[in-house]
Amino acid sequence: MRADDVSWDGLVPADLDDLTALAVRCLATDGGLPLTAEADFVRRRWTVEGSTTRLGRDGGGILVAAARVRVSAGVATVATLVDPAARAHGAPAELLDWALGEAARRARSAIVETESLTAEQAALLTERGLRQVFAEDVLRIDLTEPVAPRSWPAGAILHPWTAETASRFFAVYEAAFRDRPGFPGQSAATWIGGLVDDGFRPEASLLVELPGRGDVGFVTAAEAWIDQVGVIPAVRGRGLGAALTAESLDRLRADGAMEAWLNVNVDNPAKTVYLRLGFVVAGRRARFAA
Repeated sequence: MRADDVSWDGLVPADLDDLTALAVRCLATDGGLPLTAEADFVRRRWTVEGSTTRLGRDGGGILVAAARVRVSAGVATVATLVDPAARAHGAPAELLDWALGEAARRARSAIVETESLTAEQAALLTERGLRQVFAEDVLRIDLTEPVAPRSWPAGAILHPWTAETASRFFAVYEAAFRDRPGFPGQSAATWIGGLVDDGFRPEASLLVELPGRGDVGFVTAAEAWIDQVGVIPAVRGRGLGAALTAESLDRLRADGAMEAWLNVNVDNPAKTVYLRLGFVVAGRRARFAA
Protein backbone atom coordinates (compact mmCIF):
# COMPACT_ATOMS: atom_id res chain seq x y z
CA MET A 1 0.00 0.00 0.00
CA ARG A 2 1.32 3.42 -0.96
CA ALA A 3 1.10 6.40 1.38
CA ASP A 4 -1.05 8.28 -1.14
CA ASP A 5 -3.61 5.46 -1.02
CA VAL A 6 -4.36 6.31 2.63
CA SER A 7 -7.00 8.82 3.71
CA TRP A 8 -6.03 10.82 6.79
CA ASP A 9 -8.15 12.26 9.59
CA GLY A 10 -8.04 13.06 13.30
CA LEU A 11 -8.94 10.81 16.24
CA VAL A 12 -12.48 10.65 17.66
CA PRO A 13 -13.65 8.38 20.50
CA ALA A 14 -15.28 5.98 18.04
CA ASP A 15 -11.80 5.23 16.62
CA LEU A 16 -10.40 3.74 19.84
CA ASP A 17 -11.51 0.16 19.14
CA ASP A 18 -9.90 0.29 15.69
CA LEU A 19 -6.78 1.86 17.19
CA THR A 20 -6.54 -0.96 19.74
CA ALA A 21 -6.92 -3.52 16.95
CA LEU A 22 -4.08 -1.81 15.05
CA ALA A 23 -1.90 -1.95 18.19
CA VAL A 24 -2.65 -5.68 18.52
CA ARG A 25 -1.54 -6.35 14.92
CA CYS A 26 1.66 -4.35 15.38
CA LEU A 27 2.51 -6.10 18.65
CA ALA A 28 1.96 -9.54 17.10
CA THR A 29 4.54 -8.76 14.40
CA ASP A 30 7.03 -6.54 16.23
CA GLY A 31 6.98 -7.85 19.80
CA GLY A 32 7.60 -5.40 22.60
CA LEU A 33 5.63 -4.19 25.58
CA PRO A 34 2.41 -6.25 25.82
CA LEU A 35 0.50 -3.46 27.58
CA THR A 36 0.50 -1.45 24.34
CA ALA A 37 -2.25 -3.64 22.90
CA GLU A 38 -4.59 -3.20 25.87
CA ALA A 39 -7.56 -0.88 25.45
CA ASP A 40 -6.84 1.13 28.61
CA PHE A 41 -3.23 1.75 27.58
CA VAL A 42 -4.32 2.84 24.09
CA ARG A 43 -6.89 5.24 25.50
CA ARG A 44 -4.42 6.77 27.97
CA ARG A 45 -1.62 7.18 25.46
CA TRP A 46 -3.65 8.41 22.52
CA THR A 47 -6.21 10.71 24.17
CA VAL A 48 -3.98 12.48 26.69
CA GLU A 49 -4.47 16.23 26.98
CA GLY A 50 -2.27 18.30 24.68
CA SER A 51 -2.22 15.69 21.89
CA THR A 52 -2.68 16.09 18.16
CA THR A 53 -3.41 12.88 16.26
CA ARG A 54 -3.48 11.69 12.66
CA LEU A 55 -5.15 8.43 11.62
CA GLY A 56 -4.88 6.79 8.21
CA ARG A 57 -7.41 4.38 6.68
CA ASP A 58 -7.06 2.32 3.53
CA GLY A 59 -9.59 2.15 0.73
CA GLY A 60 -11.65 -0.38 2.64
CA GLY A 61 -11.84 1.84 5.72
CA ILE A 62 -9.37 -0.23 7.76
CA LEU A 63 -7.22 1.80 10.15
CA VAL A 64 -3.64 1.14 9.04
CA ALA A 65 -1.62 4.04 10.50
CA ALA A 66 -1.72 6.42 13.44
CA ALA A 67 0.47 9.15 14.90
CA ARG A 68 0.22 11.19 18.07
CA VAL A 69 2.15 14.33 19.04
CA ARG A 70 1.78 15.51 22.61
CA VAL A 71 3.37 18.74 23.82
CA SER A 72 4.12 19.42 27.46
CA ALA A 73 6.54 22.00 28.88
CA GLY A 74 7.92 22.70 25.42
CA VAL A 75 8.77 19.06 24.66
CA ALA A 76 6.87 17.01 22.08
CA THR A 77 6.52 13.25 22.51
CA VAL A 78 5.77 11.36 19.31
CA ALA A 79 4.25 7.90 18.90
CA THR A 80 3.38 6.12 15.65
CA LEU A 81 1.78 2.84 14.60
CA VAL A 82 1.75 1.41 11.08
CA ASP A 83 0.07 -1.87 10.17
CA PRO A 84 2.70 -4.46 9.15
CA ALA A 85 0.83 -4.97 5.86
CA ALA A 86 1.03 -1.25 5.04
CA ARG A 87 4.75 -0.59 5.60
CA ALA A 88 6.23 -1.40 2.22
CA HIS A 89 5.56 1.78 0.26
CA GLY A 90 6.32 4.82 2.38
CA ALA A 91 3.56 5.01 5.01
CA PRO A 92 5.98 4.82 8.00
CA ALA A 93 8.14 7.63 6.58
CA GLU A 94 5.18 9.84 5.70
CA LEU A 95 3.65 9.40 9.13
CA LEU A 96 6.93 10.07 10.95
CA ASP A 97 7.64 13.15 8.82
CA TRP A 98 4.20 14.55 9.61
CA ALA A 99 4.72 13.93 13.33
CA LEU A 100 8.21 15.46 13.39
CA GLY A 101 6.95 18.48 11.45
CA GLU A 102 4.11 18.93 13.92
CA ALA A 103 6.57 18.57 16.81
CA ALA A 104 8.93 21.17 15.32
CA ARG A 105 6.05 23.59 14.84
CA ARG A 106 4.74 23.25 18.39
CA ALA A 107 7.74 22.49 20.63
CA ARG A 108 11.41 23.22 21.30
CA SER A 109 12.46 19.56 21.14
CA ALA A 110 11.01 16.14 20.44
CA ILE A 111 11.22 12.58 21.73
CA VAL A 112 9.97 9.65 19.65
CA GLU A 113 8.75 6.83 21.90
CA THR A 114 8.26 3.26 20.79
CA GLU A 115 7.35 0.20 22.81
CA SER A 116 8.02 -2.17 19.87
CA LEU A 117 11.23 -1.07 18.18
CA THR A 118 12.07 -2.81 14.89
CA ALA A 119 15.30 -2.61 12.90
CA GLU A 120 13.44 -0.82 10.11
CA GLN A 121 12.02 1.77 12.48
CA ALA A 122 15.43 2.34 14.05
CA ALA A 123 16.95 2.87 10.60
CA LEU A 124 14.23 5.35 9.65
CA LEU A 125 14.63 7.34 12.85
CA THR A 126 18.40 7.46 12.41
CA GLU A 127 17.98 8.53 8.80
CA ARG A 128 15.83 11.44 10.01
CA GLY A 129 18.64 12.57 12.31
CA LEU A 130 17.34 11.25 15.62
CA ARG A 131 19.60 9.52 18.16
CA GLN A 132 18.68 6.72 20.51
CA VAL A 133 18.75 7.91 24.13
CA PHE A 134 17.13 4.95 25.89
CA ALA A 135 16.44 1.28 25.17
CA GLU A 136 15.09 -1.63 27.19
CA ASP A 137 14.59 -5.24 26.22
CA VAL A 138 11.20 -6.70 27.04
CA LEU A 139 11.60 -10.21 28.48
CA ARG A 140 9.01 -12.94 28.93
CA ILE A 141 9.08 -16.21 30.88
CA ASP A 142 6.70 -19.17 30.59
CA LEU A 143 5.38 -20.08 34.04
CA THR A 144 3.54 -23.25 33.07
CA GLU A 145 6.63 -25.11 34.35
CA PRO A 146 8.38 -24.53 37.70
CA VAL A 147 11.09 -21.89 37.84
CA ALA A 148 14.70 -23.04 38.24
CA PRO A 149 15.61 -23.62 41.89
CA ARG A 150 17.48 -20.89 43.69
CA SER A 151 20.09 -20.90 46.46
CA TRP A 152 20.36 -18.40 49.29
CA PRO A 153 23.40 -17.37 51.32
CA ALA A 154 23.52 -18.89 54.79
CA GLY A 155 21.18 -17.21 57.22
CA ALA A 156 19.19 -15.30 54.60
CA ILE A 157 15.77 -14.13 55.85
CA LEU A 158 12.93 -13.14 53.52
CA HIS A 159 10.44 -10.45 54.50
CA PRO A 160 7.23 -9.86 52.51
CA TRP A 161 5.95 -6.42 51.58
CA THR A 162 3.72 -4.94 54.28
CA ALA A 163 2.86 -1.43 55.40
CA GLU A 164 5.56 -1.86 58.06
CA THR A 165 8.32 -3.13 55.73
CA ALA A 166 7.64 -0.77 52.79
CA SER A 167 10.09 1.84 54.11
CA ARG A 168 12.80 -0.85 54.37
CA PHE A 169 12.21 -1.75 50.71
CA PHE A 170 12.65 1.91 49.81
CA ALA A 171 15.93 2.16 51.73
CA VAL A 172 17.38 -0.79 49.78
CA TYR A 173 16.02 0.66 46.52
CA GLU A 174 17.91 3.88 47.19
CA ALA A 175 21.12 2.08 48.15
CA ALA A 176 20.94 -0.17 45.07
CA PHE A 177 20.16 2.48 42.45
CA ARG A 178 21.21 5.94 43.66
CA ASP A 179 24.52 5.86 41.72
CA ARG A 180 22.89 5.05 38.38
CA PRO A 181 22.49 7.80 35.76
CA GLY A 182 19.03 9.32 35.81
CA PHE A 183 18.19 8.16 39.34
CA PRO A 184 15.04 10.15 40.16
CA GLY A 185 15.76 10.84 43.83
CA GLN A 186 12.07 10.62 44.72
CA SER A 187 10.69 10.45 48.24
CA ALA A 188 9.66 7.22 49.95
CA ALA A 189 6.00 8.23 49.72
CA THR A 190 6.26 8.85 45.97
CA TRP A 191 8.09 5.59 45.28
CA ILE A 192 5.77 3.49 47.42
CA GLY A 193 2.69 5.20 46.02
CA GLY A 194 3.85 4.48 42.48
CA LEU A 195 4.12 0.77 43.23
CA VAL A 196 0.99 0.12 45.23
CA ASP A 197 -1.88 0.08 42.74
CA ASP A 198 -4.57 -2.39 41.69
CA GLY A 199 -2.02 -4.69 40.04
CA PHE A 200 0.57 -4.73 42.83
CA ARG A 201 1.41 -8.17 44.28
CA PRO A 202 2.68 -7.75 47.87
CA GLU A 203 2.91 -11.52 48.37
CA ALA A 204 5.47 -11.73 45.53
CA SER A 205 7.38 -8.60 46.63
CA LEU A 206 10.23 -9.58 48.93
CA LEU A 207 13.09 -8.14 50.97
CA VAL A 208 16.15 -10.22 51.85
CA GLU A 209 18.15 -9.70 55.03
CA LEU A 210 21.60 -11.21 55.68
CA PRO A 211 23.28 -11.72 59.06
CA GLY A 212 25.65 -8.87 59.84
CA ARG A 213 24.53 -6.94 56.75
CA GLY A 214 20.89 -6.13 57.36
CA ASP A 215 18.59 -5.56 54.39
CA VAL A 216 20.53 -6.08 51.16
CA GLY A 217 18.14 -6.80 48.28
CA PHE A 218 14.53 -6.61 47.15
CA VAL A 219 12.11 -7.50 44.38
CA THR A 220 8.71 -5.95 43.69
CA ALA A 221 6.05 -7.53 41.52
CA ALA A 222 2.81 -6.63 39.81
CA GLU A 223 0.28 -8.84 38.07
CA ALA A 224 2.38 -11.05 35.73
CA TRP A 225 5.30 -8.61 36.05
CA ILE A 226 8.62 -8.39 37.84
CA ASP A 227 8.73 -4.67 38.46
CA GLN A 228 12.07 -3.92 40.13
CA VAL A 229 15.00 -5.99 41.41
CA GLY A 230 17.81 -4.39 43.38
CA VAL A 231 20.82 -5.53 45.39
CA ILE A 232 23.15 -3.19 47.28
CA PRO A 233 26.65 -2.96 45.74
CA ALA A 234 28.46 -4.58 48.69
CA VAL A 235 26.80 -7.99 48.21
CA ARG A 236 26.41 -8.21 44.45
CA GLY A 237 27.72 -11.31 42.73
CA ARG A 238 26.27 -13.72 45.30
CA GLY A 239 23.18 -14.70 43.31
CA LEU A 240 20.72 -12.65 45.34
CA GLY A 241 19.13 -10.98 42.33
CA ALA A 242 18.49 -14.35 40.68
CA ALA A 243 17.18 -15.88 43.91
CA LEU A 244 14.81 -12.99 44.59
CA THR A 245 13.50 -13.04 41.01
CA ALA A 246 12.98 -16.81 41.03
CA GLU A 247 11.20 -16.73 44.38
CA SER A 248 8.91 -13.94 43.19
CA LEU A 249 8.15 -15.85 39.97
CA ASP A 250 7.27 -18.97 41.96
CA ARG A 251 4.83 -16.95 44.04
CA LEU A 252 3.24 -15.42 40.95
CA ARG A 253 2.95 -18.92 39.47
CA ALA A 254 1.34 -20.23 42.66
CA ASP A 255 -1.18 -17.40 42.35
CA GLY A 256 -2.14 -18.63 38.87
CA ALA A 257 0.13 -16.64 36.53
CA MET A 258 0.92 -18.51 33.30
CA GLU A 259 3.66 -16.07 32.25
CA ALA A 260 5.59 -13.11 33.57
CA TRP A 261 7.35 -10.14 32.02
CA LEU A 262 10.08 -7.69 32.90
CA ASN A 263 11.99 -4.83 31.26
CA VAL A 264 15.76 -4.52 31.49
CA ASN A 265 18.06 -1.84 30.08
CA VAL A 266 19.98 -3.14 27.08
CA ASP A 267 23.36 -2.55 28.75
CA ASN A 268 22.38 -3.89 32.18
CA PRO A 269 24.45 -7.00 33.02
CA ALA A 270 21.47 -8.35 34.98
CA LYS A 271 19.94 -9.34 31.64
CA THR A 272 22.14 -12.45 31.57
CA VAL A 273 20.75 -13.45 34.98
CA TYR A 274 17.19 -13.26 33.70
CA LEU A 275 18.02 -15.22 30.56
CA ARG A 276 19.55 -17.99 32.68
CA LEU A 277 16.33 -18.14 34.69
CA GLY A 278 14.40 -18.84 31.48
CA PHE A 279 13.31 -15.44 30.24
CA VAL A 280 13.45 -14.82 26.48
CA VAL A 281 13.64 -11.51 24.62
CA ALA A 282 10.18 -10.58 23.35
CA GLY A 283 10.95 -7.15 21.90
CA ARG A 284 12.50 -3.79 22.65
CA ARG A 285 11.24 -0.39 23.76
CA ALA A 286 13.21 2.76 23.04
CA ARG A 287 13.29 6.54 22.96
CA PHE A 288 14.91 8.68 20.25
CA ALA A 289 15.67 12.40 20.57
CA ALA A 290 15.49 14.91 17.75
